[in-house]
Amino acid sequence: MGLIQSQEQRGQLTKIERRMVQAMAERAQKANVTLKTFNTFILKFPKIDASFEAVREVFNKADKNGDGSLDMEELKLCLQELQVEYSDQEVEEFHHESDMDSSHGIQFKEFIVVLALIYLLGRPTHTGTESAIGLPDLEATFDEIAEAFVFFDRNKDGYVSKKEMIWAINEASPSGRQGHRIGVQRFEEMDWDKDGMITFKEFLFAFTDWVGLENDEEESGHNNGSVS
Repeated sequence: MGLIQSQEQRGQLTKIERRMVQAMAERAQKANVTLKTFNTFILKFPKIDASFEAVREVFNKADKNGDGSLDMEELKLCLQELQVEYSDQEVEEFHHESDMDSSHGIQFKEFIVVLALIYLLGRPTHTGTESAIGLPDLEATFDEIAEAFVFFDRNKDGYVSKKEMIWAINEASPSGRQGHRIGVQRFEEMDWDKDGMITFKEFLFAFTDWVGLENDEEESGHNNGSVS
């Protein structure tokens, strides 16, 4: 299912999605994955959640009108504040790519996706430092999540299939039908566009729920963070 379907889908991808699939496939080919089971990664959830939350102040500062989302101009100014330079057209592409619910605004969890795409696509570098987006702790988190994606992506094609997801969840919870059910459930949560394959963008966006991250307007306690 993986490679053949993935090749067919590449013609339907946006420019950023296509670049991201290629980047993750290349990372998978080169990576020396140290993650042995998904349970190992689950133990990192609190640390990852904390690194996400540390960026909320950046988001809130960028949200000039306080409506809980960033429009194009607010995102552009935010990236300038982070000393990350892109053209207006490129910022618009990142804004559109990360607007998962098509609301025409970037909410906090979608902002995490924006920063991940910018970091993992590797251009540009943050002015005056070796940090790509000026947020080194968050960048380290993105590297850890990318390693988890590669752990799932067994055939190294830049996508995660349902079969690959079920296999990894079964490794974490070897409980027969229950493990299979959980794997299917998690795959359906991640397959945002329902095309039968998970891209890194979808993986990361769903992952923000797994660790319990919330948008500013969401009430506390309303999340799907458990993986079992």
